[in-house]
Amino acid sequence: MKKILYLFSSFCLLFISGCSSIDVLNPKGSQGNEQLSLIKLSIYIMMLVIIVVVALFIWFVYKYRARPGHQPFPRQENRNKKLEITWTVLPFILLFILAVPMVKSVFGEAQMDNSKAMKIKVTASEFWWKFEYPEKGVVTSQELHLPKDQRVVLELHSKDVIHSFWVPQLGGKQDLIPGRTNKLAITPEKIGTYQGKCAEFCGTGHSYMRFTVKVDSKQDYEKWLDHMKKDQSSGQKLSADETEGRKLFGKNCLSCHATSGLTGADKKGPNLTDFGDRDHVAGVLKNTPPNLKQWLKDPEKVKPGSHMPKPEGLSEHDYTALSHYLQTLKK
Repeated sequence: MKKILYLFSSFCLLFISGCSSIDVLNPKGSQGNEQLSLIKLSIYIMMLVIIVVVALFIWFVYKYRARPGHQPFPRQENRNKKLEITWTVLPFILLFILAVPMVKSVFGEAQMDNSKAMKIKVTASEFWWKFEYPEKGVVTSQELHLPKDQRVVLELHSKDVIHSFWVPQLGGKQDLIPGRTNKLAITPEKIGTYQGKCAEFCGTGHSYMRFTVKVDSKQDYEKWLDHMKKDQSSGQKLSADETEGRKLFGKNCLSCHATSGLTGADKKGPNLTDFGDRDHVAGVLKNTPPNLKQWLKDPEKVKPGSHMPKPEGLSEHDYTALSHYLQTLKK
């Protein structure tokens, strides 16, 4: 029955979903599991209603079909109060069955004790994401790292327009509204990489406003924090090509981007400390040297509305050197 439900839901979602990489019905967090249970309950109720309606429809079509000696219109009968009460009360009962667990879930989550929860500040901008760990003094962008089995409270902010934070495998959606702080709690239960995106139309580059959530073991998460606190712009053994790329980065990119994950080193552009470890360039292209060069040459063409200026006066060799250096910003 579970497989049938999953296939039926996936078939229906095929026609209304534009996010083929977003897995909605495969939760990996406690909030996602609870929401999937509510989805299943609503589908069971809807299937029951559909079965009853279709059965009655087939019966009526057969009973009142045209045939010799049969009146085209049935004889009018007096009202049946029992039937009228049944089809009036039954929908209320079904709504009550659905509403009780839903209200319990919403208010139960709101009343949870968050005193021991990890706090992360999420800031959305057109069209990228910034993640700050105030308790750790670390900031990053485009990739949110979380420890397994740790309740996390996300404090959601927007710098420009209304955005919506959505990682379907971990929890529901929550809007980010300028001048207001909303909160969303998630508790990842399995190690893995999960896709997230903005679920509110926010402008030209909305469809490219994606991010990744990486759930690590507690040991790997601590290692990642230590890595983020190191300055990746110095102390590295670089090739001649990569050294040239670092110089170009200092002249063209360092005014907007930081290569240290410390919050004090944060700038107006995305933090690039762990750029070489990221799966995607700007949340759009696979992180490969050719794709990175494509992005550096014309950011607006790759990601409309990105607000990233196009470097001027760089040769093909300069773009190659710069892309090679950015690939070294990793663990």
